[in-house]
Amino acid sequence: MGIIKGLVGLAATAAIAAAVAYSVSAPRNFENMMNDPNPALGGKSINQELAETQARVRSDQCERFTQMAKDAWDRSIDQGTSDRDAAQLDELDRQAERYCRL
Repeated sequence: MGIIKGLVGLAATAAIAAAVAYSVSAPRNFENMMNDPNPALGGKSINQELAETQARVRSDQCERFTQMAKDAWDRSIDQGTSDRDAAQLDELDRQAERYCRL
């Protein structure tokens, strides 16, 4: 009976050690995979592709919110409702600034 308990204890210890080793190496392996050149992406890494995509999206959002804010201001001035529309105009200006400064 003592031998069985010893074998079970040894197997449990090996399983715990394997789990700890995997949990320590998995993030490092994942990070390496994200930074390795990827032929499907033209030799760029996944992190590089993500950064470029985020930059394009931010630029598009900056242009969109800037144009929306400009159009809203122009419409408000033409209609003479800039006092009434102040909160909306301020929010559009904040959004444009938020996306354009990053």
